[in-house]
Amino acid sequence: MPIYHVRFICAADYMARRLPFRPAHLKQLATLREEGRVVAGGPEPDGTAAHIFYRVRDHVELSGLLEDNEFNRAGLFAAHHARAFAEFLEPIDLPPVDAGFRVCLVEGAVRDRALARAALTAGQQRRRVAFAGFFEGGATLAAVRLREPEEAVAWLAAAGGWDGEDLRANSWSQTL
Repeated sequence: MPIYHVRFICAADYMARRLPFRPAHLKQLATLREEGRVVAGGPEPDGTAAHIFYRVRDHVELSGLLEDNEFNRAGLFAAHHARAFAEFLEPIDLPPVDAGFRVCLVEGAVRDRALARAALTAGQQRRRVAFAGFFEGGATLAAVRLREPEEAVAWLAAAGGWDGEDLRANSWSQTL
């Protein structure tokens, strides 16, 4: 089944209003993870965006899950953008629900896909990469287990397969 990365833009008052809805949101996502329909999820620490990685049959199923999302129904998400991975490297391990692991989501154009895939696989074996994938058109997204975006970009660029100036990173709290 395809894996979709969904980036949610949070409402301006997300940080002020989210706490009452959070337990139901986490329970909903934990259930979806147990069912195999969510791979990972969590917010950016500044509250401007959130990322959820869904495993679904098609865009129709994804649309239903997005409509039913507790935070979306509460108006905590102002918009979203979904992209399907063409190739996905599954997580080797998953954090407990509400773990709040500080990692970075690093994204950019791939120069050499075979070299990049090998670097990501080696990074997973060293527990430096939580999961990663390639989109159609040559972009990649990797959850790198480093706290600082600059450090994550430098590590991925040095791993091979990317031009460092094409990579960008955001801090991310991997909540599940």
